[in-house]
Amino acid sequence: MFWKKCISMIASVLLIFISACSMPRGSAVDNGTGRDPTAAFQRRVAEIVASTAAAQTALANALASTLTAMATDTPEFTFSPSYTPSPAFTLTPEFPMVSVTVQTNCRFGPGAPFDILGIMNIGETAEAVGRSANNDNWIIRLPSNPAITCWLWGYYASITGNWQALPVITPPPTPTPPPTPPPGFTANYAGLDESASNFAMNLKIINTGNINWESLKVTITDLTTSYTFTHENDVFKTKFKTTVTVMQDFLNPGEEFIETPYNLYQYWSYDPSGHNITATVTLYSENGFTGISISKTINFTP
Repeated sequence: MFWKKCISMIASVLLIFISACSMPRGSAVDNGTGRDPTAAFQRRVAEIVASTAAAQTALANALASTLTAMATDTPEFTFSPSYTPSPAFTLTPEFPMVSVTVQTNCRFGPGAPFDILGIMNIGETAEAVGRSANNDNWIIRLPSNPAITCWLWGYYASITGNWQALPVITPPPTPTPPPTPPPGFTANYAGLDESASNFAMNLKIINTGNINWESLKVTITDLTTSYTFTHENDVFKTKFKTTVTVMQDFLNPGEEFIETPYNLYQYWSYDPSGHNITATVTLYSENGFTGISISKTINFTP
């Protein structure tokens, strides 16, 4: 449409120009009496000049109209490129990742019988490299040391990614627990304390067995003076020179305690330093001096 208009306008201008140039020249100059040949020639020239100026004006107007049309005319066809947006891309981790809601031990195998190799903390993520047969444990790379793989209990764990593709790992053999130590204890002299004009001997008792000790008896004999007395109690008691007393209901496995034997709630009335002393200590698994019992005798010189 636009170019058709341009061609039409230019053609009109050219027709006007040609018409102006080919206008009739008029009749021949009359050289008869009473006519001025110079005036007739000048008049003819003026007519030609006027026609040419009109043609030039028409041409200028046509060009101006053409330029205006070029600036304002809307093209007949508008190109609209076709664009199809790409689908959203979601990054999927190469390996399933595990996190926990509670700090969880990571072990050599599934369950408490196996040693702890590390800890999975809240906020950490770990790469899963395997799973148990019933999917209750994940085999992960320990976040603090990825070179270590360990078994993580899945109760507090959540996993993302294609965990179904993880291989099922056969757990290592359950370790044989160490033998349970039999009931036992050790007793040793732990020093002589002076309280005012009296004295007290302390015995250090350590529970080396697998049961609690609930009550005790101690029989002490001064072989130098033949003085003897028996101390018994359902609690373990320590007395200090400052009269502060520490009492404990029972002695746990692995626990130690300083026992202060005394006679009728009185300290020794003399200084036994340098005397030959023997003490027999008996511990009981129940209050009231019942249950399992073990006795040990020690000799010492304060």
